[in-house]
Amino acid sequence: MVASRAAGPTVAPLPCSGCSKLIDPLRAGHVAIFDQRFHYFCNARCRHTFLGEASPAPGDVRPAALAAHGAPLHGASARGTSSGAPPGAAGPYASARAAEPARAGSDEGAARIADLDAPIVDAFPPVSLDEKLPDLPILDDDRALLEPIGNTILSEEPQRYEAVEARDIGALLLVLAIIAGTLAVALTLAGDAKLVIGARIVLATVSAGMLLGRAATTARDATDPHPAPMLVPVLGGLVAAVWALFGQDRALAAEAASLAGVIATASAISAWLIESARHRVFAERAWIASVLSTPARRPPGAWAPSPAPADRALPRGDDGAEGAGVELYELRPGESVQVDAGEVVPVDLVVTGGDVEVLPWIGATTPARRRDGDPVIAGATVVRGRLVGACTFSGGDRAVARVLLDARRRADALAPIAQASRALTERWALGAAAIGALSAFIAGREPVEIAMTAAAVLAAMTTAITASIASVHVARGILLGLRRGIVYKSADAWDRAGKVSVAVFCARGTLLLGEPELAELEATGQKLTPGDVLALAAGAERTEEHPVATAIVRAARARGLRPDGVRNPNFHPGLGVTAVTSSGEELCVGNRALMLEQRISIAAAESRVAELEALGRTVVLVAVGARLVGLIGLQDGLRPGARAAIQHLLDAQIEPVLMSGDARETCEAIGRSLDIDHIRPEVLPADRGAEVRRLIDAGTSVAVLGHAGVDDAALGAADVSVALGAAGSAPADFSTVLASDDVRDAALSLALAHRTRLEARVGLALSVAPALVGAAVISAFVLPPAYAPIASLLGGVMAVVHARALDAKS
Repeated sequence: MVASRAAGPTVAPLPCSGCSKLIDPLRAGHVAIFDQRFHYFCNARCRHTFLGEASPAPGDVRPAALAAHGAPLHGASARGTSSGAPPGAAGPYASARAAEPARAGSDEGAARIADLDAPIVDAFPPVSLDEKLPDLPILDDDRALLEPIGNTILSEEPQRYEAVEARDIGALLLVLAIIAGTLAVALTLAGDAKLVIGARIVLATVSAGMLLGRAATTARDATDPHPAPMLVPVLGGLVAAVWALFGQDRALAAEAASLAGVIATASAISAWLIESARHRVFAERAWIASVLSTPARRPPGAWAPSPAPADRALPRGDDGAEGAGVELYELRPGESVQVDAGEVVPVDLVVTGGDVEVLPWIGATTPARRRDGDPVIAGATVVRGRLVGACTFSGGDRAVARVLLDARRRADALAPIAQASRALTERWALGAAAIGALSAFIAGREPVEIAMTAAAVLAAMTTAITASIASVHVARGILLGLRRGIVYKSADAWDRAGKVSVAVFCARGTLLLGEPELAELEATGQKLTPGDVLALAAGAERTEEHPVATAIVRAARARGLRPDGVRNPNFHPGLGVTAVTSSGEELCVGNRALMLEQRISIAAAESRVAELEALGRTVVLVAVGARLVGLIGLQDGLRPGARAAIQHLLDAQIEPVLMSGDARETCEAIGRSLDIDHIRPEVLPADRGAEVRRLIDAGTSVAVLGHAGVDDAALGAADVSVALGAAGSAPADFSTVLASDDVRDAALSLALAHRTRLEARVGLALSVAPALVGAAVISAFVLPPAYAPIASLLGGVMAVVHARALDAKS
């Protein structure tokens, strides 16, 4: 068998400069640069041929360093030097040293050629062909949820952090319980002798004891139900089996023993399956907790509320100053924090000093720039620069820790669907068992059969899978959001995001770039030139910070125009500005509504305005002395990912709505380009809250996507507020905050909540539906009681397979 080795990189072959034979340039015998070009040669002979030199005989060249020491050449004896001759006594180099001085120049040239043609010596020994190459890393990276769009902050797959769990004893007890319960059921094949029935009851008792031991030794997770409802049917089945054993009906005793074994086995298997289903969730949560367990450091000289305990040594900063190692939970909001390059941000903060590049959330791989006033969430990593910020949240109040790590506020434990699934096993199952027992009583069954029916129904409804499968889906949705810097405020905020039916975009800065550019500049009369119109508009808008005002001032500067020295500017939010020109005339710069309010006719330019608005441009009208003198057309581009954001919402059956202060024609043009049918145009910033409330009054659940500070009125009125780039900022009543400014992530926060909520409901239905069917069948005495827990176990298996399949996709 011929040994093979991995093929290296390949490129297109190139001709040898000496013989024109095609060779691989990466494996050429010689490479040289002549006339600022690379030349590739098969060997030294081809190189000498290219240079027009005589090719030396094989072995006649050696490095000058070896020649200086008189080192013999390989094969020198074959060329006339005896093996016993002293070094340098014979051979070509000896004859060269004995030659006359007239040949010194040619000898030096030959030495240089020999130096150039020195053989290449391997720095490392050759690798054996039989040596086994390392295996390639396994790639398990699925981006099915997120499309590969450029110019966005990418994230990596979470680490497979294997935390040291205190559940090893519990896992062993579960295995023993499954084995004992399975043996109790398998002994059914041994017949219905009283001794066999007693042995089966003993094995079922051992299985129940293992389950009791696990409940006593394993710490409960916040998503786990109380163990009592799940242990009651196990113990009830044992009691019914012992009761039937001392009765006269041996067949009934065998059936009761089988029921006890099935209940114990089904309970143990359900507990094992749910542990395997949420193992990855627990591992990722442990990884995030390990990243966040970073001690904070105050800047040197920063005020500390209380001295550190004497028994804890404080680490020093780069400058050797103490006070830079404060424990995480001791830091209070408002205190200063310093984070150097390569360190993890330990608390939520707002940058107060430094212009830095950070990986904005845990797992992000694309750095983003953060300046003074920008928020940063805990878990971000500083890539370049030194970050100094003011702490906004610490400990369990941090954005990531609040919904993921804090047991009192964890979303997977407090989400309504997770609470409903636990209530089903802890309370409602008792009602189902009572109904089953009542049906058996009405049918005139024996007391033992009534107890068996009640225990079977209760066992079918109180499995660990039914209690916790919804929590697994909720936790997975929260973690998927955190991989994109999406942070839900609470479990209720996540649930409300999953019920949204209408999503309103505050157009400027979300779907649009918010940086309009001058596209049209026209004068409507002969009195002023287009440059004069732009100078007047720039003079009126130069103290305003609105994107439209900024675009006009920037366009005037680009054209070298000096803004007019207007006086007494009076700003009308969402409309424009009125002022007095340097010549003393009234100046009005704004949209059509402002002109109508100031009783200025725009009939002369109505058709042109409509034409520009149909192209999606914002038209700014300029009037002097109550007469229209010109118009300015501004074009704002779509933000990267705007179409993808709309598609996320449409896929989740959420209706997108475009709300803007622009004219209807402009909004309709933008809506057509983005497949948005619902338009709310000409809505002033102050009126957007009332507009959102009108949508809510129509019976829809409304979410608003916008920026904190700019769109506060609309965000505050919405059922669900999604604030871009606000994660880690000072306290605000936003349902969802983002660590990025990507509108795709804003839309994804709603689509992800919708999808995860649906998956949780499907998982719960898969678990509960077979149990209900089994309970109804045995209550009608169509099948023996043991079939109810078996049906419940099959439903649990389907729910776990469904959860694992979704987990593999994400």
